[in-house]
Amino acid sequence: DGLVHVSRIRDGFVENIHDELEDGQEVQVRIVGVDVEGGKMSLSMKGDGGFGGAPREPADLSAFEDVASDQWLTGTVARITDFGAFVAVSAPDSDSTADGLVHITQIRDGYVESVADELEVGAEVEVRVLSVDSGKMSLSMKEEVGEEDEEEDE
Repeated sequence: DGLVHVSRIRDGFVENIHDELEDGQEVQVRIVGVDVEGGKMSLSMKGDGGFGGAPREPADLSAFEDVASDQWLTGTVARITDFGAFVAVSAPDSDSTADGLVHITQIRDGYVESVADELEVGAEVEVRVLSVDSGKMSLSMKEEVGEEDEEEDE
């Protein structure tokens, strides 16, 4: 026997487990983790993608590849995780939109203990594109290194 955490039943928010499953229902699972000492096994009903279901085609981020790292874009926090926040942004001069990750270290200067203490889903934020690689986009909410120094030198 093992445990399928509510977040690993399917993609999206599960409000009521009983709407998804019935006692005794046979389901396909994969093993996510095993605690031999504790005699526990973590299971997932999601696909083989590990984080969030079946593998997806990489997002088309070509519209973001040439955005300068000093250009600020307005985005909306789409999801919050322990390691950062996914922000939906629109490419300048384009209809292309995509989600990018603002890693916890890129939210603000200094130590951030909890992403949820800093941001909330639906919040509008200003971000910069740090990199676009392999269907992933890295964003930052911090000033570019040197931007503040240049203003102080004047």
